[in-house]
Amino acid sequence: MNAPPPGPEHGVRPEGRQEPPHDRAYGHAPADPAETTVPAAGHAAPSAPPGPERLYPLAGWRTRVLARLIDLVLVALPALLVGLVVTLAWVGVQQVSNGSTQGIEDRYPVFLSVVWFAFYTGYETFALARRHQTLGKRRLGLKVAPVEGTGSLGAVRITALVVRAALLALPFLFVYLLFFALGWLWWLLVAVMAVLTGGMAAWNRPNRQGLHDRIAGTVVLDVAGPQAHPPAP
Repeated sequence: MNAPPPGPEHGVRPEGRQEPPHDRAYGHAPADPAETTVPAAGHAAPSAPPGPERLYPLAGWRTRVLARLIDLVLVALPALLVGLVVTLAWVGVQQVSNGSTQGIEDRYPVFLSVVWFAFYTGYETFALARRHQTLGKRRLGLKVAPVEGTGSLGAVRITALVVRAALLALPFLFVYLLFFALGWLWWLLVAVMAVLTGGMAAWNRPNRQGLHDRIAGTVVLDVAGPQAHPPAP
């Protein structure tokens, strides 16, 4: 007597079915085996439904400060060089026009202040608009996102990014004070801005926003850490 052909009860899955993959992205529920089918020959595979949007936790203020320090060093070096080049160019023009280089010691601090402010504002705006992160934030796994995203990444208006970056770069616009008798005033400005940005982000709840974040409507997320599931509908 011949044995019946093997069926599902004998460990063989019906034709047209395949085992669901065991490695699935974090935050996605496993697929129902009954709905996982092999497309017929000559037919394109149906597109998979989009998975739940990933949510990320807020970044800690210490990590944010470290990322900011990395960015400051990266911008300071070219700013110092370009400020010097602009000053030397100005001296050359002065010497050609009237044969005098008087006032060079006063011009470099002013040129440096303007260049440093412009460089940092442009650098941060461009980096956040393109990838949601500067090089410092990329090194530490941080990204800037809109506060209304409640933990998800999303586009931020370019005007908001410009205002955010300019507020952070504001002390650089007055760095020339260091070269005069008002150096203490520059350090006072730096201290005030540090409290309003980094310090405020440390104690602000629930979104850990500094003054620049509150004005721009942004938060900083830790995308290198564990990701949370989106809330159930």
